[in-house]
Formats: sequence, C-alpha cells, structure tokens
Amino acid sequence: MSRVASNNRSRLRMIKPTAFYSRENEKIKLNWFCYEFSIGVYDGIRMDFGKQLKKYGIDENAIVEFSIYLSKQMKDVILQKLSGKIDKVFFSYETIESYFPDLSDRLVDRMLTIISRAWDILLSVCETCPTRCISEKDVYCTMFDEELYTAEW
Repeated sequence: MSRVASNNRSRLRMIKPTAFYSRENEKIKLNWFCYEFSIGVYDGIRMDFGKQLKKYGIDENAIVEFSIYLSKQMKDVILQKLSGKIDKVFFSYETIESYFPDLSDRLVDRMLTIISRAWDILLSVCETCPTRCISEKDVYCTMFDEELYTAEW
C-alpha cells in the first residue's frame, strides 16, 4: 500500500461520514460538504501544528472532534449565505477559544488561517466537482453509501 493510500485510510478512520448523519434522510449533500470540510480542517491542523497542540493536552482525537464540531457549526452559516441573509462566510476566534480555552492568541490566529485555507480549498474543488453539494444541498448523497466510506479497516 502506498503512503498516500495509507494516509487516506488513516483519515477515513479518524473522521467518519457517520458523524454527519444519524438517520437515512440526513444523508444529504450539504452534510457531505460538511464532512469534506472537517477533513480539510483536520488535515490542516494536524499537519501544521498537531505536535505543538500536544503541549496543550490536545491530541489527535481532540483535533478530530473539533473538526467535526466546527464543520457542523458551519451548516447554519452556509444556509444563511445561500439564502442571502449574510454576504460572507467568516470564522470566529470565539468558536476556537470556546472549544480550546487554553490556546494562546497566536495559536488561535494560526488555526483561523488554517480553517480559512481549508474552506478556500474546498470551495475551489467545488467549482469543478460534479457532486454539486452546495447547489443541490438537500439531495440524497450516494457517497455516504460507498464502500470506501462504509468499510471497517
């Protein structure tokens, strides 16, 4: 198995699509978008300063839980943006500080940068992705049922 394939499987073990639905009717494209965003946040935080966070008692599982929490929080913001209630999507330091109250301001700022980068990368992929998670946000997403995401390793 290649290193890339091993890395992808490791990520899939950490953040599971099942974290984004509890019932069959919640397997929608908006929830898939949130799943993808959580992976981007997790990857960015872990790669950029996962080791540094251990000094604060934040392990890989805490990064996973935060990534899932943040992406689920973004659902309301995404819906507000789509409905025209807000002009821009933004990320608040308050979300990070409330989840990780002991982090320094510098580290919170760095996390915000990583989160924004993950958001921008995901949106750039969305421009060409045929799944259309945002424009078809309420449509059933078959990727939740694909073996790659449902297999136990």
